[in-house]
Amino acid sequence: MRFDKLDLNLLVALEALIDESSVSGAAKRLHLTQPTVSASLNRLRDYFDDELLIKSGRKMILSPKAIELDAPVRTALALIRREITNPKTFDPTQSKREFLIVASDYSFNILLGDLIKTCERQAPRITFTIIPPSKRAIARFQRGEVDLILTVSPYKIEGHPELALLQDEDAVICCAQGAFRSGISRQQFLNAGHVVAQFGEERSPATMEMHLAELGLPRKIEVRLPSFSMLPQAVTGTDRVATMHHRQAEHFAQWLPINIHPLPIEVPLIEEIAQWHHTKDSDLAVQWLVNQVSELAKQQTSFSQST
Repeated sequence: MRFDKLDLNLLVALEALIDESSVSGAAKRLHLTQPTVSASLNRLRDYFDDELLIKSGRKMILSPKAIELDAPVRTALALIRREITNPKTFDPTQSKREFLIVASDYSFNILLGDLIKTCERQAPRITFTIIPPSKRAIARFQRGEVDLILTVSPYKIEGHPELALLQDEDAVICCAQGAFRSGISRQQFLNAGHVVAQFGEERSPATMEMHLAELGLPRKIEVRLPSFSMLPQAVTGTDRVATMHHRQAEHFAQWLPINIHPLPIEVPLIEEIAQWHHTKDSDLAVQWLVNQVSELAKQQTSFSQST
């Protein structure tokens, strides 16, 4: 499709080039070859009479014109995606939609693992790509590329719809044969060697770490890992302890020799929420996905309360 002599498909390429500041990065994101994206860049340069991407040392940087085009290109593409290309009906049994979801391993263990099992039966053609939280993932959400993000309320993204899913509490895990197998006091907790999870290249802390920092309670952190799922195995065979959400601790206690104890420090409950980009309010597929996750969360809550 052309508008005022501009092939509108080039706007998609321009969006990726602006985001990635790289032909190879844009090609990977668009699932195209580098020569194809290079050709698109050349056509964009001709149309706008501007280099758009400028070589600076070993990197490419955006020209002032590219920076100027960033916001209007996103606005135009968001409008097209929302009002024109979104189907007016959605049949999960026939849809070939690929959902992009940002979620931690906690969200996968507690909710998304069951979601993909359910969808194999109820929506067999739908596919999922699940990526971990990071600054890059949040940037993709802000651009409207992500269909759903599962996070905790302190990390919610302002300006976008949200739905409360479930609550959880932090718990201490330790080796079932270790020094704290029978329980752990506040002072023992603070003196013990700790294994902690930090996320993304920026090593964002878990919410419990944020609360302890606010309380001014230092600990001896001996091991840092990139996910909650690694914590149980990291404490087995040691006298170290770790803190993780209780539901996930129960999940791993089914097959790993760990004991679960109440956290001996008072911190707020964890609230797991779902968020979607405000431009996807009318996306029937995304709303179906939100409903599926919400129903699974209700089942999870009911199961927890009955045990």
